[in-house]
Amino acid sequence: MRRVSPIAGHGPAKFVSFGLALTLAACQRGDTAHHGDDGAETSMGTAGSDGAPTGDDGTTGGAEGGDETGDPVEICSTMQFENVIDEAACPQIQGIGVEPPLADGVELCRRLYIDLLGESPTAVEYEQNCKYPTTAALVDDFMARPEYLRTSGRVWADLFQMNSAVTHYAYIAELDAKAAELHAGTITLGQFAELAATHPGFLGRWDGNDLVAFAFRAFLGREATPAERLALEPMWHIWEERPVADPNQSNAKNVFVDTRNCAAPNESACHSDFWGDQTISIPEPMPGDVSDPGPNVIDQAALTPAQRATLAKPGQLIAQQAAFYESYVDRALMRYLGYDAGTALPLVRQALVDLLDENGGNVRVVDREILTSLLYTATNRYEEADSPDDENWDPPYLHGPVKQMDAEDWLRSAYKLAGAPTAGCDHRYPEVQSGPAGFHPHTYPTMPNGAPDYTLRDKAQLLGGCPDRVAQFRESRTGLIAALTQATLTAELCEMASNTAPIYPLAVVDDPNDKSEEALWEAVDQVYSAALIRPVMDGASEGVDEGISLCRDDLACTPTEFAVQACRLVLKSADFIYY
Repeated sequence: MRRVSPIAGHGPAKFVSFGLALTLAACQRGDTAHHGDDGAETSMGTAGSDGAPTGDDGTTGGAEGGDETGDPVEICSTMQFENVIDEAACPQIQGIGVEPPLADGVELCRRLYIDLLGESPTAVEYEQNCKYPTTAALVDDFMARPEYLRTSGRVWADLFQMNSAVTHYAYIAELDAKAAELHAGTITLGQFAELAATHPGFLGRWDGNDLVAFAFRAFLGREATPAERLALEPMWHIWEERPVADPNQSNAKNVFVDTRNCAAPNESACHSDFWGDQTISIPEPMPGDVSDPGPNVIDQAALTPAQRATLAKPGQLIAQQAAFYESYVDRALMRYLGYDAGTALPLVRQALVDLLDENGGNVRVVDREILTSLLYTATNRYEEADSPDDENWDPPYLHGPVKQMDAEDWLRSAYKLAGAPTAGCDHRYPEVQSGPAGFHPHTYPTMPNGAPDYTLRDKAQLLGGCPDRVAQFRESRTGLIAALTQATLTAELCEMASNTAPIYPLAVVDDPNDKSEEALWEAVDQVYSAALIRPVMDGASEGVDEGISLCRDDLACTPTEFAVQACRLVLKSADFIYY
């Protein structure tokens, strides 16, 4: 079995081993950064003690083997499975004679930490949280933490394009809290759709045909056609906005129901026959009154439960569509596996749709099933047998996922290792608004004058994270610009980190004058292990030895500077950024 490129979709990337990188960078004081041919930063390599990655069973190399004869379905019928994904995927994996090795504890810990908690673990955190629990126990532990709700909320914030420059901040906070309830398992996906499709946090962001378009994106996983937008817009036609005074947001608007929009002779403006005969309106409290504000213009907060139930019909109808559960399943598979597993393995998608249905729309069940499946827990660390072209690579489901950290996850991880504050972006509010009483509530660090501190947000935006959702959207950036940005950031972090920072464990440089081979090797190994929770692989020893030799021969190179170079190379390496 062959290893896929670390940068999926960008063709084969050319990475340089950690040893060679250290040789090239030794004592250059961070002035230049070495890049692969495509501009990506140098790789730290993959690590087995002999240079070949290993599975839990101690095997190396690919996962192929076993019985490749017979009918795959018949082969799988003789096997027992606890996970519905494993059972559904079996004919295309074990059924053709492939048995992917499991990821070891370190690889799985990093994967779960980044995916569920939004940052890479340190060596100490691995010992404290990951070393002894089973996979299922580790998944349950991480899913019970508030960080899982935060990383899940970030997904919905991107889908709804939350931004208080457009929407009242209180509406956004309330909708984000409902997304947290969804992933906490206290409301179902259907209930969330029913609420969100006409929630003021959504209605305040979009209007007209865009309400249809973004409801489709969020809950049906596709773009609405122009005909669908035009035909379904009447179900949202009754909603409007009005400016309102808010002490913490000068541009605040409240969402209102204007019952006059659907009153005679305008009943047809609120009628749609696209999903059955639907008229979404409520009677005027005072027929004929045209004043605004007036009794026929009702703030959404003043709606009665019966009125809310009537106006929630669009979300109810969306939740009845055939693609509703499929959309969430496809998004969850992409989130955790990094590729379109629903298309590659349609039986897996259907198994998860059935599981979601059987559990009444509880999305936690789907997330947990993916996170405990072989597709997720298999290793992505194995030798590539040869160098095939793109068309001949093995499909991604024959090994564990290979993904790139989101920009804010990488920054949080790097800052944590450097001993710097890790407060990052507030996914609800790309830009905090203010009013006469000051700024509205947020989770950004605060500067002495009370303003939000956007330092980390601005750095993340250079790398495609913390999007403003107006002119910039989330993306995973690679290439020369991203590499140079990372090089600058890591140089700053590693140089300001103290000897007590996690990246420099155990006083990594005991004697600033000791340039012995043993002392420099110890410095490199400790820095690498602090971030990657593994010793430097033996396959890189030749390059590391050469880098050490160059440092020892250079009077300007000190052990401290050598450790800083190792820190920089680790934090911007492919092995740290990809997981």
